[in-house]
Amino acid sequence: MSIKESGSSIRVCALVPYPPNTSPSQRYRIEQWLPYLKTQGIAVDLIPFADEAMMRHLHKPGRRVIKAIAGASRFARRFLDVAAAARYDAVLIHRAAALAGPALLERLVSLSGKPLIFDFDDAIFLLHTTEANRRFGWLKFPGKTATICRLSAHVVAGNSYLADYARRYNNRVTIIPSSVEARGYRPAKQNSNERVVIGWMGSSTSQTHLEMFAPLFGELSARRDVELRIVSDREPVLPGVDFTWRPWSAATEADELAQFDIGIMPMPDDPWARGKCAMKALLYMSAGVATVCSAVGANCDVIRHGENGFLAATNEDWIMHLESLIASSALRERLGAAGRQTVEQHYSTESSARLFAHVIRETVEVESSAAIGKSITEKS
Repeated sequence: MSIKESGSSIRVCALVPYPPNTSPSQRYRIEQWLPYLKTQGIAVDLIPFADEAMMRHLHKPGRRVIKAIAGASRFARRFLDVAAAARYDAVLIHRAAALAGPALLERLVSLSGKPLIFDFDDAIFLLHTTEANRRFGWLKFPGKTATICRLSAHVVAGNSYLADYARRYNNRVTIIPSSVEARGYRPAKQNSNERVVIGWMGSSTSQTHLEMFAPLFGELSARRDVELRIVSDREPVLPGVDFTWRPWSAATEADELAQFDIGIMPMPDDPWARGKCAMKALLYMSAGVATVCSAVGANCDVIRHGENGFLAATNEDWIMHLESLIASSALRERLGAAGRQTVEQHYSTESSARLFAHVIRETVEVESSAAIGKSITEKS
């Protein structure tokens, strides 16, 4: 009798990089799916690599000795986590089992005999770091992503670009988009902003993309009396641009989004950006905020140009679309409503979690059947 037929529960050990509620990638994939997985009889224990003490120093410049000691300590601890994983039905790795180092831990997981499920939502096979950790970038060993794909029983990728990469090393690949619990974001009925607020929300890593577009926003602010509002975990560097910065927190995220009139996701057209999963766009859209994105990667899958948002390929496109939205509250309202509907219909947490539950259950069943078959063959 298979696991699905018997209705037995499945226990999954999730080796994730960060503590809960600290990383957008982890939040909008693994963490938000946990309640839905539980209803499907799948219990997931989240075991982070970094602890809160390490996170206090991770994205700050300098502090090399503190970072090195913290990393070594957490890496040593990870061997105990890997040993404990043998008690589970499957092991889930989101991005990597550790923040740095080669695929040693993942190799040890594969030797445990438990099926390994690998989930990733960025082009982590490329080297990309924040300025604060530039000198430590080589320690990420981006080439290990290929190894983890090969070791895995199943790979889950956030978009088709990433899936194409994974299929070079594994033929069991499923695309599951990052998702948003739209019920947690309520559009403001009418913003009381004195000026139109053009908002950006994100992490230190993706903020480098915003900073590349400083000249564009400088030009826009010279033409239009608007507020550029940044919500992130570090103050941005935008020379010549008048902006407002607010520290991000999970507690205030929904309220901050509701105050945006326009949400933006500018990115260069490069290999790293093509691997992004349009998470910012989905967040803005879930809050009913009119959205403008660079015409790059998964943005082109999420945004239907002129229907639920705008795509911009050039600086001229950006200026034109932003000025149209600044001038028309009706246009902002129409695109915002269509964007929220898109999230509810195609990028909900429940729909993505349902797909993920299927991957877990199928993977455990296949591996269990293979183990039984091998045992019967050996006995005969």
